Amino acid sequence: MKDFVERTSNSIFAMRCFAFFLLLFSSFALAAEPEFAESHNPALYGQTLSVRKVENSQATSDLAVHGNRLFAIGRGHLTVYDLSDPKNPRETATMFGMAEPRQLVWFKDHLFITARMGGLYVVDVSEPDLPRLRSHYDTMELATGIVCGTDPTSGRDLAFVCQRQFGTEIIDISDPSHLKNVSFVVSGEAQSVDLENGVLYAGDWGTRKLTIIDVRNPEHAEIISESPIAGLGDGVYVRGNIAYAATGPDHIEHPLYDVKGHGLDVFSVENPRKPVHLGRIDLPIQAQHVFPDFWTVTVDEHGMAYVADTYNGVFCIDVKDPTRPRCVANAVLPKTSNGRPDPAVEVVAGDGILYAAGMNGGIYIVEAPGIARPVSQERKAPTLDGPVLPTLDPLADVRADFAVLPTQGQCMAAAPWKDGLVWVAAGTDGFLLVDVSEVSGGGKPVVKKTFPIRSFAYDVKIAGSLMFTAEGEAGTGIYELKPNGEPKPVGRFDQLRPVRQVVVQDPKKWLISKSGNSSVTFLDISDPARPRNAFTFRNPFGILYGRDVVETPSPSGMVALVAMTNGIVWFDCTGETPCVKTTSYDPRVWFNHGACLHRGQWYFFADRGFRLMEECDARKLDDVPLHVCKDAAGKPLSGFGKCASNGKEIVFTNRREGEIAFIDVNDPQNPKITRRFSVHAHPEIPVFVNGKAVIPCGHAGLIVEK
Repeated sequence: MKDFVERTSNSIFAMRCFAFFLLLFSSFALAAEPEFAESHNPALYGQTLSVRKVENSQATSDLAVHGNRLFAIGRGHLTVYDLSDPKNPRETATMFGMAEPRQLVWFKDHLFITARMGGLYVVDVSEPDLPRLRSHYDTMELATGIVCGTDPTSGRDLAFVCQRQFGTEIIDISDPSHLKNVSFVVSGEAQSVDLENGVLYAGDWGTRKLTIIDVRNPEHAEIISESPIAGLGDGVYVRGNIAYAATGPDHIEHPLYDVKGHGLDVFSVENPRKPVHLGRIDLPIQAQHVFPDFWTVTVDEHGMAYVADTYNGVFCIDVKDPTRPRCVANAVLPKTSNGRPDPAVEVVAGDGILYAAGMNGGIYIVEAPGIARPVSQERKAPTLDGPVLPTLDPLADVRADFAVLPTQGQCMAAAPWKDGLVWVAAGTDGFLLVDVSEVSGGGKPVVKKTFPIRSFAYDVKIAGSLMFTAEGEAGTGIYELKPNGEPKPVGRFDQLRPVRQVVVQDPKKWLISKSGNSSVTFLDISDPARPRNAFTFRNPFGILYGRDVVETPSPSGMVALVAMTNGIVWFDCTGETPCVKTTSYDPRVWFNHGACLHRGQWYFFADRGFRLMEECDARKLDDVPLHVCKDAAGKPLSGFGKCASNGKEIVFTNRREGEIAFIDVNDPQNPKITRRFSVHAHPEIPVFVNGKAVIPCGHAGLIVEK
């Protein structure tokens, strides 16, 4: 019966959402699904190259070649191939266990592999046919693009890992077994990056920009220029004084069919502070915009660019005259079981040959004699003039009002326990029991106990003597807290995707666990030793990024989910099985909006303020009055964020922009920001001990209000 209820409830919700989006795009013909091109016009895109699949190769998201080895990742695997015969790669090793591999780079006998929600994996390939996991690092968000290099000033080896909405994280990889956060820089929506001479080049996806960043001082990176490109940004590559940006659709809110914008933009970056657009080549209009939605480019020293453009295939583009790039050859990858061409998401050039990564099918050999040549690493990119920026104190603005507990791992969540003790989920540090009782008297927060785990500590909640935890790839944990604070394992629920959030709806019945990019699971914890899946909701559209389940469930048994592009979803937990009660079906609801229950009233934060909502409110944002929150100088909130109530006021945190604001809502029609702070960190949802805010701040540590 439970399975039927789960399937039916999800199906009804999905069908309603689908109907809503059909109406939203009703101006487009939906009668017949268009087909993707199986070949391209040779007059526009050059000769058609022959393609064959590498036997037994698996779905592949990225490739790298070093020496006579080809490294491939995709859908949980790393596979190594011997290229002694370049046209016939021979598999020599396979390694499994990575959550969602996206990009990889070879650097100093190691592979650095981004894995979206799985963070960053470091694999030792000093013996390439015996790869071994060296370390696993908890990135600040969805790890997507990566480039590695050595800082010429300090001699540190650094990885630059771009994480879309949350910018690019800079990580010290000098010791591959112990990675350390250095800093980060936020740009539009960084999806891929390139690095040369202390200058970082980012392809920003949703904002459609080539963003150039001064990283000569990694502790203080700064954007120095932004240039529009003709489609959604991703792959970037710099050679000489030229930067190349691969692009996808020309809009996010694009029509379903006849998608324009795919192509390659070319810029002069002789002065990285003032790029000059030189040329552009448009690649074929795609039949649809569907996943995967990422594109790559590399350029050899002879002026040939190699572009992977998903369903369009791979292209060889002559860029010797950067003002007039022209396509000389192309190849559409073979169809897979879904009837569409295998989307090409990476292409690596060899001598007369291309290796193409097919997202769904595997690796392909593309014969390109006289066209393809290996890409040299000597690129002679421009340097940057001007003084190097001074090092930042990321918490300078809060030190007078908050005590700081530095941590090595990133602090993601906190839960008050007793007597001024707080449990903190601190990423790679595991769970920390922290005494904050002396802070109000001028003391400092002190770690009393460390509880390491095999994965990352993302979230923690406490109800009575039980502690509930989100432990990434290790799933959801349930512990009994002994009087001395020692956690005793009681139960565990393993899930297919990393668990990032837990919310206790009823400590004797329902625990909510958010895992992966789209799943919210309601666990029956009547027997804590044997948690059971009672109902799973899957977000039909968009991504569930982090703390999307509202942290304060209603006493009436309702739970709210801020579901990106779907609206506010309300769940009813009063019956035998939780179910979807209603939703607003609102595409304006975004991942970084937030809500909380304050004095019996729901506050939904977005658009620089909040809206007062009723329980199970199905209205869209634009149908509810907005109350903009401003400080005494008239400056409003930074835009959107999460929130929590201490009973007297609401504390707002914007994890992306680094804002913390205390808001007086005694008169909801005239809210006032009474205190606000700006940090170069990622402030999470606060909790309160004796009325004082305790705020996890990512890699900057834990801050406790004095």
